[in-house]
Amino acid sequence: MKAYNRTLLTLILACSVGTTTYAQSSGSNSPYSRYGWGQMQDDAQGFNKSMAGVALGARGKWLLNRQNPASYSAIDSITFLFDAGLSMQNGHWSESGKSTNALNATLDYVECAFRLRKGIGLSLGMRPITIVGYNFSNEQTLPDIDGYGEYTATTSYEGNGGTRQVYLGLGIQLFKPLSLGFNAGYIWGDYTHNSAISYSETSIHSLARAYSATINTWSLDFGLQYALPFGKKDMLTLGLTYGLGHKINDQAVLINQIKTSSSVIGADTTRVKKAFELPQNLGAGLTYNHDGRLTVAIDYTLQKWDRCRMPVLTADNASASYQVSTTAFKDRHHVALGCEYIPKPDGIKFTDHIAYRAGVSYTTSYFKVNGSSGPKDYLVTLGAGIPIVNSYNNRSTLNLALQWEHLAPGSASTLKEDYLRLAVGLTFNANWFNKWKIE
Repeated sequence: MKAYNRTLLTLILACSVGTTTYAQSSGSNSPYSRYGWGQMQDDAQGFNKSMAGVALGARGKWLLNRQNPASYSAIDSITFLFDAGLSMQNGHWSESGKSTNALNATLDYVECAFRLRKGIGLSLGMRPITIVGYNFSNEQTLPDIDGYGEYTATTSYEGNGGTRQVYLGLGIQLFKPLSLGFNAGYIWGDYTHNSAISYSETSIHSLARAYSATINTWSLDFGLQYALPFGKKDMLTLGLTYGLGHKINDQAVLINQIKTSSSVIGADTTRVKKAFELPQNLGAGLTYNHDGRLTVAIDYTLQKWDRCRMPVLTADNASASYQVSTTAFKDRHHVALGCEYIPKPDGIKFTDHIAYRAGVSYTTSYFKVNGSSGPKDYLVTLGAGIPIVNSYNNRSTLNLALQWEHLAPGSASTLKEDYLRLAVGLTFNANWFNKWKIE
């Protein structure tokens, strides 16, 4: 009983630290986070960050795989797994011959898992889902229409916030090849977007808009894995996942203000209820493993954002309001291919157990930019899983991943984004559930 109490206490402390860290760093400077729910965060974990996130068919006795909850059923009987990761990145943005850079860091996830009984495993944890974080401005020269010369209009944009998820999951092995599982989660967060336009001619009133939303909802995801051995050393595992979509009753608020240089001379507020919708998620993956040394995997996931509800700002010179739209999004497709090689799993040398990993992925955007498709996302990853060996523990792993991500817009004159990212994860594997024997 003491072991389970330690498990719960460790997770509570880790999630508290994780939530604080998340609040201190947005992890984003992307202007594309203006759209939709913000910039989608990578769902990968330590073991597959350097494999472009492939996971739907992955399972193992020392593996915590949140992306397919059916995998929890394979966790070893004496194991308590604790997994946490963070990323540090340098972002490069370029548009029309201009460019800038910024450094960011973000907490990726905090989670744990352990076996309840033979063939039944449990996991719980926390991770960010979306991040909103940007601050930029542009200037436009207005022609002389009244004989008093040209004016300069400066428009500034700023946004912050995001959504997070805590989850509790269970995986059950129904019979030897087949396992099923689910993750039940709670999603919460908020975002704010601010825009303002001011003029070099002080007699012209400025306009400021602040629109915000709070999101609180549930999530429910299911997973299936079917492990098919063939020969003495080979295993092929099929993984399937499905996440429920549903409408969210939370509201969005728009505050529209007309200002002079010193005071507000007019304001109106628009509220929109039942403004959001969570998409359905479908995934399928295959993982091939040979002799515990070579693993090759491919995943495909589809998020059904098309026709999902979203409040959209409708504005003209006279007024502005929020309107619920079902045309702001498009389906998000994701394809990933990854591999891992361990030289000699049963070897006695330290280098025999290092896991060398690589992967590539391609993802389409779920939001639209000015009515057109958002940027396409290309990802290339390399990394390694380095075993931690000491007198107390020889099954924990330090996971390192180097990622290059490129967001390519449809138009050559539109904003391009490149990220060079280092992801660090620690999978702590402890013998907490050993039974002591007295001779």
